[in-house]
Amino acid sequence: MKPHNVAWLLAYLAVLALVVGGLIYGRAQALAIYGSEHAQADWDQWRARAKKTATQPGPVKRREPKSAEPPALVLMRDYFLVCSLLAVLLSSVLFATFMFFIRGAMSSPGSRLPTPDS
Repeated sequence: MKPHNVAWLLAYLAVLALVVGGLIYGRAQALAIYGSEHAQADWDQWRARAKKTATQPGPVKRREPKSAEPPALVLMRDYFLVCSLLAVLLSSVLFATFMFFIRGAMSSPGSRLPTPDS
């Protein structure tokens, strides 16, 4: 395997490690913040206020939230695998796109600087 291919592979693995690590950290934070009884009480209180303001006239019609739990908690607890797979997929596509552009720019004939001898 060529050294520049190894460098690209290591960069890709580093990006994936950062993405997955960030998701795991975000999940832990969401469960710690929104998984407590105090957070649930705050959410129930906010839902009650939103339901009350939904019936009042105003320039914007507010709808009552249907979720009995905070959405961030539901997302990170129940849909973490889906979020992880999509984050890895989209990060991979973005990395491949950047790699394609950077490798194309580096291998084009105009990317080589003229030497003082020429």
